[in-house]
Amino acid sequence: MRCFILLFLLCNSLLAQKKTANDFSVVIHEESINKIISAIGSINGSSSYDIYVTDIKYNWTVENARLQVRPDSSQFVCDVKVQAGILKYKTQVHGDVKISYDPVLNQIQIKIVRAVFELYTQLFGKKIHIKNIDLAENFTQAFVFEGPRSMNTSFDFKMPDATIKKIYIQPSQCTIELKWKEILVLFDIDACDTPFNTFKTGN
Repeated sequence: MRCFILLFLLCNSLLAQKKTANDFSVVIHEESINKIISAIGSINGSSSYDIYVTDIKYNWTVENARLQVRPDSSQFVCDVKVQAGILKYKTQVHGDVKISYDPVLNQIQIKIVRAVFELYTQLFGKKIHIKNIDLAENFTQAFVFEGPRSMNTSFDFKMPDATIKKIYIQPSQCTIELKWKEILVLFDIDACDTPFNTFKTGN
């Protein structure tokens, strides 16, 4: 099943993308990542804070969490609904995202590295800062997609003299480019008649 999905992605990307200098390209759409984020479900927190000998209870809930993939700067965006004491408010959070390829693990990794919002309340008509909360602490693991190395394959080719030659194929020089709402994974392939024992990686 995994091979079928990979081949489907490869065919889809070749039809959708303009011709590049690379042998193959795979596209991970922003929408696909956001489906995963949506499946995580509710993210919330609660505690209490002592202000002027007054115990202020607060809770917050993340809503509409999503990733925005952009060529210049990708972001994690969400709304946070807060209740702190008698104060209720909603704030929008814009966080930083790191998108990279790990050639050792053969993984395309999408990591939320910072997404801070201010938690505050009001007392006697005055705004009181409680603390800053970094939502990245709730996304300690990166979102991971399998890289192109799993495409390693081989096939038998019948020669004119009826002998069979086995041809080995493996991806090489993998790089990623950020497009508008897309992560484009680019790689070349190597082919030869002897098994590979290394995997070449790009920068």
